[in-house]
Amino acid sequence: MANVHIGDDVLRNILARLPGKPLLRFRCASKHWNRVISDPYFMKSRSRRMVLFPLLKPLVAIDENVPVKDKTHSMVRIPSPPQHQEGLEISIVGTFNGIVLLALTHKSFSCQLILYNPLTCASNVLVVMDPPSSECKFSYVFGFGHGETMHDLKIVRFELIAPILGFKWDVFDLKTSSWSTPQYMKRGFWFWGDVGVFLNGFLYWVIYEYPCFEILALNVKEMVFSRIKLPNGLEHTWLLLESTGGCLCVITIIDTTRFDMWLMKEECDENSWTKVHSFTFGLKDDCCCKFLPVCILGNTKILLTNCSIQLVIYDTSKGSGIMLNGLETFDHFERISRIFKFINVHKTFYFKDIRSIEYVESLVSPLDICFI
Repeated sequence: MANVHIGDDVLRNILARLPGKPLLRFRCASKHWNRVISDPYFMKSRSRRMVLFPLLKPLVAIDENVPVKDKTHSMVRIPSPPQHQEGLEISIVGTFNGIVLLALTHKSFSCQLILYNPLTCASNVLVVMDPPSSECKFSYVFGFGHGETMHDLKIVRFELIAPILGFKWDVFDLKTSSWSTPQYMKRGFWFWGDVGVFLNGFLYWVIYEYPCFEILALNVKEMVFSRIKLPNGLEHTWLLLESTGGCLCVITIIDTTRFDMWLMKEECDENSWTKVHSFTFGLKDDCCCKFLPVCILGNTKILLTNCSIQLVIYDTSKGSGIMLNGLETFDHFERISRIFKFINVHKTFYFKDIRSIEYVESLVSPLDICFI
């Protein structure tokens, strides 16, 4: 049989459509194919978006490039990093260039920060932290982002010192692999979750200070904090802080089934909040099966889940949702002992470890992320 030559443009077009695991296998087909696939420009043009879901071990990713109705292929097993041992809770802090930053927290509140590539499964322990020194045992709160340029990656860490004294916060510079001199912040509020949202040079955390919720914003370049009010003194039982379309986004649950989605149209401008969607989903007054938003997929779809770890992708443009496979039906999944951690903040409960994150697949090594 005569050899068949495939031009590079056609080859790239074919390979770009492959999911991650087959793509990695095809690197072994020939040296030429390996060079094509390993080309950073090819991976960038491929731009395959995934949503990492941290509730199970191994981890699960939702492939946004596969139609939601294709339930067999829309969810992908992602091996956990080797550092994710029994008894460690995993939180997703942030992402950059295909690498996700994971926080692995022991029940003693000691913590490791891990850089992990979900495509290649390569990992790097960035920093190991002892438990917070305070007698008030709360886990660290983190944020991951950069200043004016993407070469200036920072990790912001908050530690509760004491109920009266407040928080100690410092910054880890990935270039120098060192922490800054700690600074102190008067407390008066609680963090609503363990990780912040990065957008356009700012890190955002939801905080609660009686009697209302607000957003704590940090200009990463200037290291200056500010406070942002939520729209119309928003009253709610649960909220998700995200970003979509270049805007900060808040999704709230008004009762057990009603969801409102708000966008802040202007950077750090609390007067620019605009309600863009309202919808209902779920069974009214059934708190046990209440669905909660965990991630925004694109500009119109929202990922929801409940205590049974059922996943639903709700399309706000169509006003309907599609149920994905229940994760417990997947073979070889090991349920972690404590999927949800409930925290009572002024008689309000939230799911602590539920946050998912969207990342773009890459072949970047975690060992190189500090030098990009």
